Amino acid sequence: MSVNGDDSNPGTIDMPVKSFNIALQKLPFGTSEVNNGNSYGLIMLLPGYYLTDGFIQSEPQWHDGQGGYKNVSIEGIGEVIIGGTPDNFSSNQLLRLRGSHIYIKNLKLKYGNFSGIHLFNDNQSNIRQNNVLIDNVRVDSVKIFSMILINVDTILVRNSGSFYASQPGNENLTYPCQWPSGIKFNGCSYCTIHDSEIAFTRGEGLNFHNSIYCKSYRNKLHDNTLNLYNDNSAKLSIHNNLIYNTPGLWESFCRTCPGDVNPVLAGRGLLVANEGACISGNLPSFENCQTKCTAPIEFFPNVDSMFVFNNIFQNLGNNIGFWQGNTDIIGVNCIKNVFITNNTFIGMVGMEGTTNWPFISFHFASYNFLFNNFYSTMENVRITNNIFSYDTVTYPNIQPVQTAFHSLHPGPLDFAFDGNIWLQTHQFMGVNDIVRTNLPGSLDFIGDNINLILPCPENQPFVYSQPPAFDFITHDFYGNPRNSQMTNVGALEFNEFCNLTIENITLPYNKNKIKVYPNPCYDCKKLFISGNLENENLNYTIYSIEGKILKTATTNSNEIDISDIKYKGFSILKLENKTNLNSEKLILY
Repeated sequence: MSVNGDDSNPGTIDMPVKSFNIALQKLPFGTSEVNNGNSYGLIMLLPGYYLTDGFIQSEPQWHDGQGGYKNVSIEGIGEVIIGGTPDNFSSNQLLRLRGSHIYIKNLKLKYGNFSGIHLFNDNQSNIRQNNVLIDNVRVDSVKIFSMILINVDTILVRNSGSFYASQPGNENLTYPCQWPSGIKFNGCSYCTIHDSEIAFTRGEGLNFHNSIYCKSYRNKLHDNTLNLYNDNSAKLSIHNNLIYNTPGLWESFCRTCPGDVNPVLAGRGLLVANEGACISGNLPSFENCQTKCTAPIEFFPNVDSMFVFNNIFQNLGNNIGFWQGNTDIIGVNCIKNVFITNNTFIGMVGMEGTTNWPFISFHFASYNFLFNNFYSTMENVRITNNIFSYDTVTYPNIQPVQTAFHSLHPGPLDFAFDGNIWLQTHQFMGVNDIVRTNLPGSLDFIGDNINLILPCPENQPFVYSQPPAFDFITHDFYGNPRNSQMTNVGALEFNEFCNLTIENITLPYNKNKIKVYPNPCYDCKKLFISGNLENENLNYTIYSIEGKILKTATTNSNEIDISDIKYKGFSILKLENKTNLNSEKLILY
């Protein structure tokens, strides 16, 4: 396809078509006798801005009603933008695809009145989508979800972004109001999102809803009203994410209802609850620690087996929240087996005048004593080996832990802390919890500079060894190996080489403001250099954090080949030419 194409063309790269539906029509249906009726096609978009007032969709051509199906992928070549304009938003979803074994790659979707990407098979087909890849896709300024992914099995979102979902328009709404998420996995299984960014969402940033076996790692979630939400989802792994509010920006994005005037907290970090919502079914009820819906019958497990580790949180409102969810639904909903371990929480922000601020909250305040099976339980919730720090001088109303439990609640309401570092004591302190009044209550904005909280010999408040909570937490936030016997609490392992000196140069040293990217580097083959360096050969050396030389060579370009380096963790790059000496810390994992 091309914005300058012609629908009378055959649809080749040299002679592209102009319309998405025409491109779809040129792809064949499968036949019922072969591969269960499935065919697989790809539509490639040449560079350009594809203005649309409707939406690009494969819905009308997805199946022929006779057992034949089209499974269509879409990929941009170069700079491809799909959507409306700031003055004329597209009137529907920007991209809606059905089918399995498909991918969506290399696209920018902007300015839509509804969602950016919508994946959902119709009820009549009774076929769930599966094996879907969303790679290098950015959704920006849509009024509903950036991505709403419904009933998809085995779906991967990577290297993608969601920005300003549910933000455009409606700036004067006051309470009550609610908003959709940036990226929502709804009724999915084996869903994964990594190396992506979700920011400036009026609702939840990342939302796992009615889903199971899902992962979120190495993402940046920031400046969302609620950054991460587990709603009625089980068997989740949330690790190595950076979750924060940006100084000077969060005030613009913390209000669920933008027209409110009451003081509020900044965007929250993590919330865990069961709302008991259906997808296609009706009349939800809670039964045997799951949500049950009828017409059609649906079952979704309540929150169970959730692991949150190696994450860094900064400048949030409420950092961790456990909420009773919807207690107007008949039955008992369950939150159980939630493990929050080896995370670092630094700082808490909000507007002056907000009272009773909880750093960690447990809200189970409802109990219907006329119908004594309308309530929520909490069982085996363990919060261990974390660092909790916040500014008690600027925000004196902050409470370390706050509970709201109904006096007649029959329970269980089982939670416990152990092996954590706190700035203040509280009534729920565990046996191995400690208080350090010299723990920094706030830090300069961390952003990508996690070095500010490295647990080094000179940074003792962040150093506290405890037995590992789980043997599968073998590495820290940066990918450095953890001590298998006694590991440091928080997201980062203790590092005795933080001020490593190599050849009389204390690192990092960056005189000429160079930038090395990608950094952190996940399974990279090359590094790239930009900045004020002379246009001549560069000698470079890469060291391990212990000072071992991993590679030394010369380059005459802005590229450094690291495909032969197997080392994972902190490393140091030293660049040298005739007139300059530069060094940079790297994270390789």
